[in-house]
Amino acid sequence: MVLKRASLALAFVAAMVAGALSLPVERAVAAPEPSLVPTSWQLNFKHGPIERLLVGKDARQKTYWFMRYTVSNNTGKDILFTPDFQLMTDTGQVQEAYKDVPDEIIAKIKELYNNELLASPNMILGNLLQGEDNARDGVIVFGDVDAATRNFKVFVSGLSGATTEVKNPQTDKTVILQKTLILEYNVPGEAIGIETRPEYKGAKWVMK
Repeated sequence: MVLKRASLALAFVAAMVAGALSLPVERAVAAPEPSLVPTSWQLNFKHGPIERLLVGKDARQKTYWFMRYTVSNNTGKDILFTPDFQLMTDTGQVQEAYKDVPDEIIAKIKELYNNELLASPNMILGNLLQGEDNARDGVIVFGDVDAATRNFKVFVSGLSGATTEVKNPQTDKTVILQKTLILEYNVPGEAIGIETRPEYKGAKWVMK
């Protein structure tokens, strides 16, 4: 499974919004950058747009945001795929995929796209065999996104075996960071609760 990180890891995540690494001490330390040349296995990840799904009526209506994706393995060996997805807004909201998302939402998305092969991270987790014929289709779902946000990021972990170690200068304990893909989005015009689709701005790799 994806490595569990304590409070220091949350500091790394928050700092990435500003493009820097801030440790909970008086001084700052430069964030480690991923190698330009892959140093470990790396899966292929293709994704669609962020889309909105409205469920319910009137005051009970809830909004869910989802993104379909395909992951394939051309590394030359079978890989244990353990995906982890997180969304962070410029207003400070952080949420894990599928937090407080009922199972019926997946069923609605499958029905919407007539694709029974779409799987949640828990269902897609497991050994990913080599080759495009063994590619898996998945879907990421988040609950309500803060209506005041004007940009947000989706962090995708589990696509690479590259890691690095850093030390917390306050505790001298080692933290293991994993190569993670960031997908960046802007929200044009009105608030996200009104506009239907955020604009995709690009992707980059970071150590998180």
